[in-house]
Amino acid sequence: MVGTGGSSRGRGGRLSRWARARRAWQLYRAWRNLPATLTAVGWARLHGVRPVLGADLIVECAPMPPRTYGRGGTTVGNAWLHGGLGGPVRRRHESRHADQYALLGTTPFLALYGLNALLTRNDPRRNVFERWAGLADGGYATGPGRTRTARTATSSSA
Repeated sequence: MVGTGGSSRGRGGRLSRWARARRAWQLYRAWRNLPATLTAVGWARLHGVRPVLGADLIVECAPMPPRTYGRGGTTVGNAWLHGGLGGPVRRRHESRHADQYALLGTTPFLALYGLNALLTRNDPRRNVFERWAGLADGGYATGPGRTRTARTATSSSA
């Protein structure tokens, strides 16, 4: 499994209780996010991208052409659209956004994310959804007076 950090197999080669629970959540999240995910995958295919389904059921759509996704990358349902800012750390951040979609539902999540962006003047350090997804994992600087890392100039959003 992606990002497990070690073996998830217990005695006798069976999955541990934690690994089974994580897999159950990944399956539920994929089902719950399916309409939004299919929309995003269709958008990626329309732009010539061949999506790749990961073991964590996150669909990576890269490399997307410039201006076809927000900031440094965008998660829509279980689909992660980006221009090339991949990697396991960024994937962990984006999978947390997929969790947010699943927990709140697509329309409420997008409405609340947008409202939060307005209230925080689009500062990811103050955006509750970016903070919950992990600012450092998303490539955001966390020091005072800086909103983004120089490396990414813009980072992932939902």
